[in-house]
Amino acid sequence: MVEAFPFWKMEGCGNDFVVVDRADLPEDTGPEIAPRLCDRRFGVGADGVLVIDERDLSDGAFARMHVWNADGSVAEMCGNGLRCVVRWLIEQGRCRADRGVIDSGAGPVPFSVDGAEVVVELGRPVLPDRGPIAVEGVRGVRVELGNPHFVVFEEDQPEEDLLVWGPRLEVSGAFPHRSNVEAVTVVEPGLLRLRVWERGVGETLACGSGACAAAVAARASGRVDTDAVRLILPGGPLGVDWTGSARDPVALRGPARTVFEGTWRSNG
Repeated sequence: MVEAFPFWKMEGCGNDFVVVDRADLPEDTGPEIAPRLCDRRFGVGADGVLVIDERDLSDGAFARMHVWNADGSVAEMCGNGLRCVVRWLIEQGRCRADRGVIDSGAGPVPFSVDGAEVVVELGRPVLPDRGPIAVEGVRGVRVELGNPHFVVFEEDQPEEDLLVWGPRLEVSGAFPHRSNVEAVTVVEPGLLRLRVWERGVGETLACGSGACAAAVAARASGRVDTDAVRLILPGGPLGVDWTGSARDPVALRGPARTVFEGTWRSNG
């Protein structure tokens, strides 16, 4: 059977996605299609697939975002993905407001648009432990932001590259649902350098929830003391705002744009 449906290729700081409207997909299409769409040689090429669904929404929400990772697994949250979804809704005329709510696997997410930047509130961070813990011999800080993160600061990073220890930590038994892994360097107060090994994807040029987790871990451990933190990732800069209080949400800000659009055709 020939599959044919429109798609949009979008990116936020190099974190790239295939965006599709649930209404355009064959009814039985699920995450198993993601590896083909995301293949960078035989498919469109992306870190993941974002499915925009306008059914069964919470009160006031414009749409729901489903995240299918490049390996076909499902993620609860994607910060850069959310910003791309907001930009898509605006470009398609589905949302004419400069603020609102998008539903996600981690619950409703408020957003606002500030010129070229899209800002999303990823909720209140949870730090399950009283401090750093050792996993597979590596000390790091666990942060929950709708999805799991393990933040490792420069002084605790193994001598090997992130490409060696990131995938090992992702699948550690310490993380029942696997984990994203962040390698963080504090450049100066309020400025962090970050690389991310994403669960189900591998190393990406940027990760929005990973940037938020890194900023939260740095603030909670006293490495930064400002509400606004700037993060430099391989794909470019992102901003994170957090007061330092567990009662307050974490906000992610940065650009999001459409690269191109097309029609996916496959013979199954």
